[in-house]
Amino acid sequence: MIAVYSPSSHVPLAARSEERGERIGVLIKLKDSAQPALQIGMTPLAPNLFSARVTCAELRALAQLPEVVFIEADYRLEPHIDRSIPAVGGRFLHETDPRATGQGVVVGFVDTGIDWTHRDFRVDRDGNGFEESSRILWLWDQTETGFFGTPRMVPFGTEYTREEIERALRTGSQIVNERDESGHGTHVTGIAVGDGSASGGTFVGMAPNAEIIFVKTSYFSTDIVEGVRYIFEKAEWLGKPAVVNLSLGGHFGPHDGTSLFEQSLEAFLERPSRAIVASAGNEGDQKIHLGGQLRPREAFTFAFIPNEETAYVNIWYTGSANFTVSVTSPGINGPPRTVLAVRGQGEFANTPDGSVDIDNAGGGIDPRNKDRSIAISLERVQPGSSWYITLTDQGGTGGRFDAWPGLATMGYFPQGDSLSTVTEPATAKKIIAVGAYTTKVFWPGIDGQPHRFTDAQGEGELARFSARGPTRDGRLKPDLTAPGTAIVSALAKDSEVSRSEKLVLPGREYAAMQGTSMAAPHVAGAIALLLQAQPHLRAEEILTQLKGTALQDGFTTDPRAWGAGKLQIARGFETLGLQEQLSAGRPALKVGPNPAERSVTLFYSTLGTPRAVELMVFDLAGRLVYRRELPPEGQRFQWTLHDSQNRPLPPGLYLVLVAADGRPSTPYPLVVRKP
Repeated sequence: MIAVYSPSSHVPLAARSEERGERIGVLIKLKDSAQPALQIGMTPLAPNLFSARVTCAELRALAQLPEVVFIEADYRLEPHIDRSIPAVGGRFLHETDPRATGQGVVVGFVDTGIDWTHRDFRVDRDGNGFEESSRILWLWDQTETGFFGTPRMVPFGTEYTREEIERALRTGSQIVNERDESGHGTHVTGIAVGDGSASGGTFVGMAPNAEIIFVKTSYFSTDIVEGVRYIFEKAEWLGKPAVVNLSLGGHFGPHDGTSLFEQSLEAFLERPSRAIVASAGNEGDQKIHLGGQLRPREAFTFAFIPNEETAYVNIWYTGSANFTVSVTSPGINGPPRTVLAVRGQGEFANTPDGSVDIDNAGGGIDPRNKDRSIAISLERVQPGSSWYITLTDQGGTGGRFDAWPGLATMGYFPQGDSLSTVTEPATAKKIIAVGAYTTKVFWPGIDGQPHRFTDAQGEGELARFSARGPTRDGRLKPDLTAPGTAIVSALAKDSEVSRSEKLVLPGREYAAMQGTSMAAPHVAGAIALLLQAQPHLRAEEILTQLKGTALQDGFTTDPRAWGAGKLQIARGFETLGLQEQLSAGRPALKVGPNPAERSVTLFYSTLGTPRAVELMVFDLAGRLVYRRELPPEGQRFQWTLHDSQNRPLPPGLYLVLVAADGRPSTPYPLVVRKP
């Protein structure tokens, strides 16, 4: 019998499937080179990974097949809810020649939905003053069950094309029924790719010329996988590189990159020109993790406090260990009752304080990571009550254990910690996990008052909520951090966010939000800029570039929280385009921002090891106005736009060049503006 990983919190869903014949999503792993014997409409994700939507009868039949290694049932995830773009170097790249704006790159989102009418996702192609063209190429609403759009083009839900969106924009008709009721997805999209149309260019996203493919998701794991597959397949059909942003996560699963959810997502990254970014999670200040080492014959008891009437606890322990687990009710409505399950078995009991369902590695050793898992489901419980869980080593060998609630909202461990709080899928090896830091504290609300989040840290500091590593298998995550608090971005009309006078800015086009959800799209947009310049990069190469150019400062002291440091995408472009100039046998030079007002950065590169390198600046009359020796081993120089007598340069056009041992680069035109 093949193990079926099914978080107990979804038993009601399975029961409804049994009664009504509804289908539930599953991810299926087969033995290498095996072919599925049961024809149930399985979608291939990788050579031995498939997704399917099955009835309970089909699920039971699948579990009996000898070629099936593991089945992972659907589980629920949740969204992770100016100054940030300049802080990470985005504004600099928008203004530097060659300009990096995401042109020719697809940025995909799997989120709560998008306000497709927002002007930041539209362009005026005919020049009549009305932004009639949409930057959204396709919009798949996985939650739509009506007869809108072209429902037969996707396996479920409804797909809308750009032509249908543009027709709805022109006519005001109800052709497109999709809405972002939350506001989360619209805000996230604006950070990555908003073009600032609704703000006159004030709130511009990281990649304002990138194209958009959006999937409004149900937030179940298999639907998320299907959404990512959809985006990459569409981008490949267009012949364009793509990055997908996942501002979502959960704590179901082993937190070591081996869940079929994470394996399926990573399978999409075997091809070049693709990347996936995931928010690390918002539980860095919550006690939702508890871990330790049991010595031989030792018992350890800890409390779990549920925050909801239904809660799930997920415990993983060493595969060679023999742990029993017991759960004791709080004794609110009657005497406390203890339910015990030995390794390999499950137990269920109704107590006066609620029901307890335990599965202690009923499927044996997990084939994904060779460990064992315990699933504890509590239903009809009183939020705030104390349930006691005891792990006992019965085999005399001891072993490591780690525990999490299925979702952070379900509860916490008073004896726990905030380490290893990075959510899945951000714990996957090839998926880029992003934590959050602060670039702005205050913003003006529509009520005319300045506002701030109550848990706001100072500028430059790590956000309190930003999840910490390591992963369960000891890897450092997050990979890096990006701005994630008091981020101003596009507001979805008639959304939950739009009803807050404190979050919404004057004009009702933008709102301030915080979370690693806001940090991740900064990185997704940055990757779009990288892919514009180097479209054939692989996911591993992109991660290496981001980590190698990350900024480390006085705040980034703990790699478990910061990863490689703060996103600084401009560093990755310092030598971009210089190699072509060097191939002509001359020194290479690029300048930005251009036009410049107060200062400019010069990036230069030379052949070999010259004895002397000089910077020279000429006005249009050919007069030398500035001259300076540069370090031969250097690559950048910051110039304050003063001449050799330390006088500010008057506005105008200048020619800049670098000479190595007397051999000049091609002159670079620089426009100086009045500040």
